[in-house]
Amino acid sequence: MTAEGSVYQRKDGRWVAQYRDARGKVRYVYRKTRGEAKKALREALRDRDEGYVPADKLTVGLYLDGWMDERRDTVTPRTWRTQESMLRNRVNPYIGDVRLCKLTPADVRAMYRRLLSDGLTPSTVGRVHAILKQSMRDAVRDKYLRANPLDDVKPPKQQRTEENVLTADEVRRLLNAVRGERFECAFYLCSLVGLRIGECLALRYEDVDWECGTIRVERTLHEGECSAPKTSSSRRTLSLPQKALESLVRLSEGRNNPRGYLFATASGKPVDVSNFYRWSWRPALRKAGLPESLTPHQLRHGTASMLLNQNVPIPVVSKYLGHANPGITMKVYAHMIDGTAGMAADGIDEALG
Repeated sequence: MTAEGSVYQRKDGRWVAQYRDARGKVRYVYRKTRGEAKKALREALRDRDEGYVPADKLTVGLYLDGWMDERRDTVTPRTWRTQESMLRNRVNPYIGDVRLCKLTPADVRAMYRRLLSDGLTPSTVGRVHAILKQSMRDAVRDKYLRANPLDDVKPPKQQRTEENVLTADEVRRLLNAVRGERFECAFYLCSLVGLRIGECLALRYEDVDWECGTIRVERTLHEGECSAPKTSSSRRTLSLPQKALESLVRLSEGRNNPRGYLFATASGKPVDVSNFYRWSWRPALRKAGLPESLTPHQLRHGTASMLLNQNVPIPVVSKYLGHANPGITMKVYAHMIDGTAGMAADGIDEALG
C-alpha cells in the first residue's frame, strides 16, 4: 500500500488495485495476481498523472466509470446509485480489466455464466445486460468502438412465474391483525390502493386531499432518502377506496393540523423500509397466521388482481399502479385475469346474433 493507492485481495481470490483519479474519484482495477495488480496500479497512476488514457489502453472498467459520471445529472439519484453499484459489483470484477477495444461477445457470455453460477437470477443478469448494452451503444456513438459486442449476446432466458397474491380472506385477516396499530394505514394503502412500499412511506399529509378523497404520489423512499419517482407515470393522483380513506382519518385523529410524513420517526424523518419490515410487517404476518416470506409488494399484486378481475380496463389499472404503459401491466398481470377464456367466443356469438 502506498499514499497513492493500495492493492488487496477480494474474497473471490481476485486482486484489486485501488486509487484515486485526477478528480478524486476512487477507481478499481482487477487482476488475477498480486504482481499484476501492482503493475496495473503503477500504470494507472502514470496515466492519471499524464492526464489521459490512450484509447488502446482504455479498459471497460475505466470507460464505465466515466460513462456513469456523465449520467449523474441525466437520471434520478436512485437510478444512478443502482446502475453504478451494478456495474461496479457485477461487471467490473469480471471484465473491468479487459481493454474496451478488445471486448468480445465471448467475454460477455462468459461473464453471464459466472454471474449465474454465483447465484444471480436470470432477471438480475438481464438487468446487467440492459445497462451494459446501453453503455456499449454510447461507446460506439463516441467512436470508442466500431460495433457493439452486446448486439451478438442474448441475456439468459427468464421463466416468468405467476405472482403469488393474497386471497381476499387473507387480506382481511392481515388488515384485522393491524387494526389500531401504528402502521395500520400503510397496510390499507398497499393492499387496497396498490402503492409500492417506498411510495407509501414517503407520503406526507399535504399529499392528501380530504375533501376529494384522493392522495398524490409525488416521491418514493429508497435507502432512507426520498426522491422523485423513477418515471413520470409513477407520479399520480389516486381516488381512495372508502376503507383506505377511513384508515387515513384514524391515522390523523388526535393530531392538530397534521403535517409532515404520515409515517415518521421521532425526529420527523420517514420511517425506513427495513424498520417497517422489522417493527410492523413481520409481526403482522405472524399475528395473521400468514407466511413470513410474503412481501408488501404482493399486496400490490393483489390490488392488480382484484381490479383486473372486476373488468377494470387495462389502461385504467396501468395508470392506477403507476406503470409506464399498459403493456407492462399486461406483461406482469395477464395471467391473473380469471374467467375470461370464453369471452372471445361469447363476443363473436353476440356480434353475429
